[in-house]
Amino acid sequence: MFNIDTFQDTLVVCTEKDVLPALACRFLADFFSLLQLSLDSENEPFRLSNHGYALFVLGPGELSADLQKSMTINVEYVERIDLGDCQLFKVCLMEGNESFTFLFLKVGTQAEDVETWLNSLIEDGDHF
Repeated sequence: MFNIDTFQDTLVVCTEKDVLPALACRFLADFFSLLQLSLDSENEPFRLSNHGYALFVLGPGELSADLQKSMTINVEYVERIDLGDCQLFKVCLMEGNESFTFLFLKVGTQAEDVETWLNSLIEDGDHF
């Protein structure tokens, strides 16, 4: 599991072998940059944690059934994002009005029951 708190952290994840393909890395960096812009932070260096946000990239099999059960009440939404060379699950957890956690997982890397659960939470079908 990779905790992304700074833009530098996105670069670290993308250098790890077999975690995310190139297009997913670009998507992650763009998503981080959009969060930074939306939070309008002038503090340097920018950290998501300073604004009540957390972002994690989970590797193969890291979303266990126990973790799934513990986060169920906080799930705000789940999307499946098609990036061409792969698909990602994007899970948004809302712990409070000002506290969000985003989880990114590559589709096809989790246990079948966990992926079935994630797919069941996608309200509007695939998001592209």
